[in-house]
Amino acid sequence: MNIKTLSNFLRVAEIGTLKGAAVAVNIAQPALTRQITLLEQSFGAQLFTRHRRGMALTDAGEQLRSHAERIISEMEQAHDAVSAIAQEPTGTISLGLPTSMLYVLSAHVVSAYVKTYPNVFLKVHEAIGHVVEELLRARRVDIAILIASARNLDNVEMTPLLNENVYLAGPPDAGLDQDVPVPVTYLAEVPMIMLAPQNHLRLHIEKELAAHDLQFRRTLEVEGQPLVLDLMKQGVGYTVLPHCAVQAEMAVGNISAAPINGVTITWTLAVNRARAQSPAIRALVQFIREALDERIASGDWQASAVNGTK
Repeated sequence: MNIKTLSNFLRVAEIGTLKGAAVAVNIAQPALTRQITLLEQSFGAQLFTRHRRGMALTDAGEQLRSHAERIISEMEQAHDAVSAIAQEPTGTISLGLPTSMLYVLSAHVVSAYVKTYPNVFLKVHEAIGHVVEELLRARRVDIAILIASARNLDNVEMTPLLNENVYLAGPPDAGLDQDVPVPVTYLAEVPMIMLAPQNHLRLHIEKELAAHDLQFRRTLEVEGQPLVLDLMKQGVGYTVLPHCAVQAEMAVGNISAAPINGVTITWTLAVNRARAQSPAIRALVQFIREALDERIASGDWQASAVNGTK
């Protein structure tokens, strides 16, 4: 017995003939007859009396009609409720954001999203890029922004978003000028404050240096971007970061920085495929894309959108 069979039973009860009900529900009369017979066998009771003008419900049939109407009504209400939820983002989702985007994107997106969708509980994990990637790999975040990685992430949709210059950043008196790029080889000459070995940006620069048979001049390794920035302000050393991570400190003269000639990164949107069709996830993806376009168009973010990502 299923909902369709119960619905057909109600049409027979309403119309009073198998022939008329079969036409109404667009089913062959023998098939409808078999459904009614199976219903009677299932309940162990006769549901209709047959007479020359058609069919009428027995007392058992009247009981079933009452229950069937209630069941179908509740199913329709459930359908409407679920459909409404499917259209209006609700539930809990988690977002992973790189620390580098603090000044150009993070608060802007999160604030706008929670104000627009108050019925969504948003959990935000802000961390260095490779940590965010591990959270995504462990299914602890549903969506994340990452530096494009050569490593495969199972069951994750990856979409390139934008390209951005990589900068060498140092103490305020280091003399670096954002209008004067430095060669990548210069990074082997200055004391470097390094992020963790698995950090994608560090791996990228190490590969660039290796092409010149050079290595970083390592002074210190720190797992935490805010501390790296503070150490640079105190003259401890230099580091490499995306432009978005240094532009605010450059603007107020806390550090100096210059683009590394020919070195860029691609930021990528990563979404857990299992949740990609969630209305809340789709809405967040749209917010991120719109925010990126807005920040780039306004000049607040010196980056270029990757063609075909809109």
